[in-house]
Amino acid sequence: MSRLYSFGFYNLENLFDTADDPNTFDEDFTPYGRRKWTIHRYENKIGKLGKAIASIGKRKIGYSPSLLAVAEVENKTVLKDLLQISHLRDLPLDFIHFDSKDERGIDVALIFNHQDFQLEESYAIHPPEFIENGIQDFTRDVLYTKGKLAGIQIHIFVVHLPSRRNQNINLEKRNAIATLIRHHCSQILYDDPQAKIMIFGDFNSNPEDETIKKYFKTTGYFQNQEPYEFYNPMELMRKEGKYTTKHRDTWILYDQMLFSKGFYLDEKIRLISSHIFNPYFLQEWNRKYNGEPFRTYVGRKYLGGYSDHFPIYTIFKI
Repeated sequence: MSRLYSFGFYNLENLFDTADDPNTFDEDFTPYGRRKWTIHRYENKIGKLGKAIASIGKRKIGYSPSLLAVAEVENKTVLKDLLQISHLRDLPLDFIHFDSKDERGIDVALIFNHQDFQLEESYAIHPPEFIENGIQDFTRDVLYTKGKLAGIQIHIFVVHLPSRRNQNINLEKRNAIATLIRHHCSQILYDDPQAKIMIFGDFNSNPEDETIKKYFKTTGYFQNQEPYEFYNPMELMRKEGKYTTKHRDTWILYDQMLFSKGFYLDEKIRLISSHIFNPYFLQEWNRKYNGEPFRTYVGRKYLGGYSDHFPIYTIFKI
């Protein structure tokens, strides 16, 4: 018997604990750091994020996502604390996380409903070696996970590509990591041309940018057409003027979900809809910034909000 499932992605905006990790540059997010990141502020943030996560897609299908990729989490501690929040603790949720060598200590992770998704394999994919100003530069790993949902095997990549600062240098980094992911996808598709592959994340690129279009051959139309290889529902949303975050007065759509052709070659799977989750409680209420994500910080100024990104999700019937 078929049912509805939702899969999503949420950049959690610097979800740090309050302890100083001597191996990373996380000093700002400590009680005596520049952000004055106290236990009260930490608990307020994970309480808000728990409410947001529990609400994603719930009005559409009646329950929270079966798979939720997340970015900007410091460690397993913050994920454990998050899943113990009242909105989430009674749900059958688990997570996958590996510490990367990112200099700030922020990683990606996958939260999943273990009643829906049966984990088979998971590991971190390390980015290529980057040298910047003669010094090795570390960034987030890519998280790979394989498992079964409704008896169907799914391959999941969770990414948070380098930022757009140092534009030319970081563009090379983003493209290098995209090439690496694409290589892994090609290996999967070589073994099974109809493999179901999902790539979730903050690409620090809009849907029309080189990193997305060139390396993943994406389309905004959910159909089997050449030479496209991945469906990107965010592409049409971008054309419709929909966005997930704002930077320096410019709305952008860096949060994306890519689905391989296997999702629309299999008659047992049907795309229902894709969404940016931006209910009123996730929005800024200040008139000047009305409609923007209700952030935790703007610069050093503490606002006490959720995140500087809206979550995204797609609903399938399987």
